[in-house]
Amino acid sequence: MLVYPVPAEVTQARVQLVVDQTAKAQPRVISEDVLDVFAAKNQAVRDAVETILDIKV
Repeated sequence: MLVYPVPAEVTQARVQLVVDQTAKAQPRVISEDVLDVFAAKNQAVRDAVETILDIKV
């Protein structure tokens, strides 16, 4: 199994999603949390690729 470090921003976004789901927040809030998780993951991937390729976008 491949194990890699998860950026803190992704973890924070996931925690906020779980908190809002547990609190039975409005669907709009949960949808925003899901989008925040995907945005954090996307940014983490971009940062990793930038580091690997040693370029600035």
